[in-house]
Amino acid sequence: MKTYKPDNYNSLSPYLIVDNAQKLVDLLTVIFDAETLRRFDHENGKIAHIELKLDDTVIMISDSTENYGANKTMLHIYVPDVFKTFDKAIENGCELIEKPINKDGDPDTRGSFYDYAGNYWAVSTQTF
Repeated sequence: MKTYKPDNYNSLSPYLIVDNAQKLVDLLTVIFDAETLRRFDHENGKIAHIELKLDDTVIMISDSTENYGANKTMLHIYVPDVFKTFDKAIENGCELIEKPINKDGDPDTRGSFYDYAGNYWAVSTQTF
C-alpha cells in the first residue's frame, strides 16, 4: 500500500547542513553504523542531499552552499552500548563534552560530544 512517506521512515527527520558533508557521513557510519538510504550529489561532487539510517531514525544531511549556510544543532540518540559508542566518537576526533555517567534519578547512562562540525551529540543507554 502506498503511503505518504517512504517505508520505514520516521515522520520527523533532523536535517543537518554542514561544511564537508562527506566527512560527517563517514563519521556517522563509523560511530553509529549508519546506512545510506538515498543520495544526490551536485555536479561538483558535493552532497546535495543524503539520507542516513541510524537505528530506527533517518537523518538528512547536505553540504552547505552560498544559499544554505552550515548550521549546528543538538541531537540525542539511544544506543545499545553508550560506552562503546562514546569511545568510537572520541577515537574518531570528536570533542569530549561529558563522559558517560548515570546521574541520580536518571534511568539513562549518558555522555556527550561535539562532532567536527560543532553539532552536540548526546548518546544514551537506558540502564534501568
